[in-house]
Amino acid sequence: MTGIVIGIPTFRRPRLLERLLASLADERRARAVTVVVADNACDPLSAAIARRHGAFYCPVPERGLAAVRNGLVAAATLHVPDWRWLAMLDDDGYVAPGWLAALVGCGDGLDADLVGGPVEGDLPADAGRLARNSILARRRPATASGVVPGLGGTQNLLIARRLLDRLGPPLFRAAYDRSGGEDYDLFRRAAAAGARMAWCAEAVVHEPVPPEQLRAASLLARYYSTGLYMARIDRSFDGAARTWSCAARGLAGAALRGLGAALRRDWDAAAVATLMLGHFGGRLAGLLGARSDRYGAADA
Repeated sequence: MTGIVIGIPTFRRPRLLERLLASLADERRARAVTVVVADNACDPLSAAIARRHGAFYCPVPERGLAAVRNGLVAAATLHVPDWRWLAMLDDDGYVAPGWLAALVGCGDGLDADLVGGPVEGDLPADAGRLARNSILARRRPATASGVVPGLGGTQNLLIARRLLDRLGPPLFRAAYDRSGGEDYDLFRRAAAAGARMAWCAEAVVHEPVPPEQLRAASLLARYYSTGLYMARIDRSFDGAARTWSCAARGLAGAALRGLGAALRRDWDAAAVATLMLGHFGGRLAGLLGARSDRYGAADA
């Protein structure tokens, strides 16, 4: 378990950062693990919290998701030049017991370049049907641990050093800073380079979801904006014709599933179809030139 770095990007969430770092205490107790916090707000309070928990603090004044994630990669290399694994966690989650051992064990056992794990959304009891059937409730594919064709996000992601050597810096491209697609772009580039990706069902991260993200309008906006950047990225890898075809078939399929669910009065399936209509609508809009600006605001 040597040569392991845990990297945490943060932005104006000192209370949540404290919770996450506290949850890592047991994971670090018996292992040679280095923790790095990259702060896109350069906040003295976050710096104090990081140092109180024995983490290295890295201020990243250049705003953007790619900038802060690349800052983590650079800081990992600075503090642990021979690191083997970089585990990325977002500052709004916390880890379940045994998380790190499971994640690294899976990466070593499957000889993977990237390993993802489930993110369980802790929703309030009164969360609506759309929220309960959304990606915010649970990010977990219907598969057991093992090799997979792709992954879905940088919350709970293990990156092998050899992937950085294969793709070259920067690992995250600034072109997708405002959209939030820097992680999806990484997975597409990794797959194109022949990287081996794996899923570890036992390495669980919890992520309580703020109420404002659970409103129907917010959920549909999230699915729509995700479709915008995914279409842009997919076109760069797959070509326009294939990307248009996938988007059109996806939209038609979601509409048919939604209609069938409504006729059966299966309202959970109808909720899923509604969200996917938003997503594939976003894909078509992205192909027509619309752009995602999910993180464009200074305080996003």
